[in-house]
Amino acid sequence: MNGTKLREARKAAGLTQEALADMAGVSQPTISQLESGDACNPTLGILERVAAALGCPVRDLFFEPSARS
Repeated sequence: MNGTKLREARKAAGLTQEALADMAGVSQPTISQLESGDACNPTLGILERVAAALGCPVRDLFFEPSARS
């Protein structure tokens, strides 16, 4: 998980951590941990819900859009 990518995507969407957490159905501390890199092993389900709330594929939370093939 690339916390910096998640933070950038959240801010680009104009969302607070709390708002993203509400949209994704997770807690605000979960979003904070994902962004800081403290979430050691988030489940695919959590990543999918966060990505869906941001309107992007999960892979965009890991890679630059131009870096994937």
